[in-house]
Amino acid sequence: MFRYLIVLAEIVVLVTVLRSSFVQYLLSDVQQSLTSFMSEITLRLEQTQLDDLRYSLAPHTGHMRDFQKDYLNQVTESSANLEHFHNKYCVQREINPFVNGANLELVCHTINSSKLVDVKKAT
Repeated sequence: MFRYLIVLAEIVVLVTVLRSSFVQYLLSDVQQSLTSFMSEITLRLEQTQLDDLRYSLAPHTGHMRDFQKDYLNQVTESSANLEHFHNKYCVQREINPFVNGANLELVCHTINSSKLVDVKKAT
């Protein structure tokens, strides 16, 4: 019975301490720090994958004109741009004014072989 009262008292003290404004401030600060840290890790991983995609496209873009290379660099700048390009020009097969024909097929194949675009979601 005495142990039960001690455990109950500890729980009451713990709840009281955790509800204090200082502890709430401290916990929110820790949460914000962890959230920003995890976001940074995710962005770095995504940027590394985009850099790998650019590297795998590099041998095929050597013969392209400068405006086409700039366009592909803009497409591979973020995963949102890449998904938009993939859905519009690789899945829906709309006409791309900058990259077309065999070059477009090569770019689409390279994007499909990367891990950045979920092919099942896009179709």
